Amino acid sequence: MLHFRMDMPLYLMALYGSVMIVIVFLFRSFFKNRLPKFVFPLLWSMVLIRLLVPFSLSSPISAPVPEWQQLLSESPTVYLTDLAEGTATTSASVSEAVTYSFAESSGGLPLNWQLALTVGFGLGAVAAAVILLSQKIRYSRKLKNSLLVEHNLTINAILRDMGMGHILVFTNDEIVSPLVLGTLNPRIYLPAGMDFRQSQLLRHILAHETMHIKRRDNWRKAVMVIALCLHWYNPLVWLLSTCLSSDLEAACDEAVLKHTDTDERKSYAATLLSMAITGSRSTLLYSAFSKTEVERRIKTVLSYQKATAFMLTLSMLLVLFSTIVFATGGQAPFSVYLSSYCSSTSSRWGVKAGLARDISLGENAGQRADNVIFDVLEADASNDPDVIANQVKAALAKEFGVEKGAFRLAVDLCLTDDEISKEYENQGITKGPDSFYLYKGEPVRVYTDEVLGAVQTREEGAVDISLQRDRLGQITSVEVLREGDAAFDRRTKEIERSHRYDTGLPYGTATTQDGGPLVKQVTAIESESGGGFFK
Repeated sequence: MLHFRMDMPLYLMALYGSVMIVIVFLFRSFFKNRLPKFVFPLLWSMVLIRLLVPFSLSSPISAPVPEWQQLLSESPTVYLTDLAEGTATTSASVSEAVTYSFAESSGGLPLNWQLALTVGFGLGAVAAAVILLSQKIRYSRKLKNSLLVEHNLTINAILRDMGMGHILVFTNDEIVSPLVLGTLNPRIYLPAGMDFRQSQLLRHILAHETMHIKRRDNWRKAVMVIALCLHWYNPLVWLLSTCLSSDLEAACDEAVLKHTDTDERKSYAATLLSMAITGSRSTLLYSAFSKTEVERRIKTVLSYQKATAFMLTLSMLLVLFSTIVFATGGQAPFSVYLSSYCSSTSSRWGVKAGLARDISLGENAGQRADNVIFDVLEADASNDPDVIANQVKAALAKEFGVEKGAFRLAVDLCLTDDEISKEYENQGITKGPDSFYLYKGEPVRVYTDEVLGAVQTREEGAVDISLQRDRLGQITSVEVLREGDAAFDRRTKEIERSHRYDTGLPYGTATTQDGGPLVKQVTAIESESGGGFFK
């Protein structure tokens, strides 16, 4: 199932586009001389689409969105309890659930920084546009006084043979190499210093330039310039510009040479050599007739081999596969919330389901997901979290008609107070009058039950205990630390050190630290001075 949206943020377009540039560049480096040349302009075109079009197409092969990009929603806790009549009822506890929005949880920059970055980005884009546009205007001025070739029988005959008789050809004494200019109305410009008596030379040049027109290469270059203006800060996009221009020339050379023999290819290479520029052209972009580029193109032309049917088929499959992967590989931020946190008296485990990719599941998706999870919890007799997770994913996939990988599950041990007390008593752990734990009558300073997600700490105590559970949530052992044990003494020093920073004692928000993490979590603070309430 595919899900299409048009709200990809610009920073993600740049991120995913940059990843694609690196992938295509590495692929190009390894297979440049093995695959037909038309493959690489197609791959670069896909990258340009990713850089410029804010689409998000989610599919089963989409890369998961990192947690810091996900939009989080309220997730209430829902309990399923059995009644005496054998029916069931649910109750939701939303007040204890901490809710976030994407803006609150993303740790965004201050507004003045955001404004500065926006202004800087805009100024950079305008500057890049001005520079590139001024370059085009400069070339247009050079070509303004070009002369139309009207009565050259050789040129007219060559263009008619190619089915391009409607294309206008101009000569200009300020350019040193042939070029095509224009998107809606493309024109061919030839250096006035060329020897127009050499029909073979003209045929090669016109064949190459008309191939650019047939393949709409000027349109691709125009799109590339837009990408450069929008992503001016990204060196990978400038690398894309150079590689795309080079690959467009190579693809045109290949298309021209498709039906030629060895002698014709040598003649074509000689034409390229005659067009080599003696001095580098002043440009930020690629030059097809610079000395270095002409040398590379000549080597490619002389070593040209016609692609086999197998390689053509492989290339088309590669392009098709790349299109699918590139189109669906990245997703825009989306809400991962699906189900409530569901627990039942019939199971030791609670389950919460979320989405692994952006997908539309229809109306009442949350309630339907809750019902599916409760059905699994009620029917499960294994009390195995892995079995429960597989059953829930399979049931959700069946309910919504998608793959199991579309869901993320959190399966946590979920016990009632009575169940916890009974298990702890079997291990010699009880609660004292002050609600702190005792281990075989000794006061517990620090208690942790990692699988259950429970921690309790106080300053004084004879022992530190840590409960170990197996994968089924059953207690297997109790790790006990006493004075004289290295870990116990280290924790004592940390607690003593933390006293120097407990400035919140008068307000009832004192905390201690255990190896770094906070062991008593403050969930809400209300300021009496009007500072407001926050979680």
